[in-house]
Amino acid sequence: MSNEVAGGAEQLPAVREGTLESLDGQQQVALELLLTGKSISETARSTGISRSTVYQWLRKDPVFQAAYNEWHEEMRESSRSRLLMLTDKATEAVEKALESGDAKTAMQLLKAMGMLKDRPAGPTEADEVTRISGLEKRKRAAQREREEVRTQEEEMLSKAGI
Repeated sequence: MSNEVAGGAEQLPAVREGTLESLDGQQQVALELLLTGKSISETARSTGISRSTVYQWLRKDPVFQAAYNEWHEEMRESSRSRLLMLTDKATEAVEKALESGDAKTAMQLLKAMGMLKDRPAGPTEADEVTRISGLEKRKRAAQREREEVRTQEEEMLSKAGI
């Protein structure tokens, strides 16, 4: 599959060639359509296959899922990188707004940084901090144990066919 969308110049993030080559022709076309933002219905119509087949590929075909997931991960990474590059501009914009007396921006910034929340005071004695920490550790351990028992019970019921 080419990274250029048919009939347009929009570029798709690369999907590893090995993954792509493992897909049959219809799957490659369907994946390309999904990656360009087409709905499952549109993809099915364009490829001449049923919607249920596209859903099946997305849910049960590991190679198709891997290619689709790889594209999503590539998009997330690309978006994160682009947003990181904009943080300096965003900071400058907030700074200019604050310097001009924009109270709404100032309040949003303080709220986003958690500066407007009442933070309950923690213990001031080391022994109390240690005691609370120990209680929290025991509580987490008990929760993990309950989850393990529940998982074992579910496995036993599943094996018994219940």
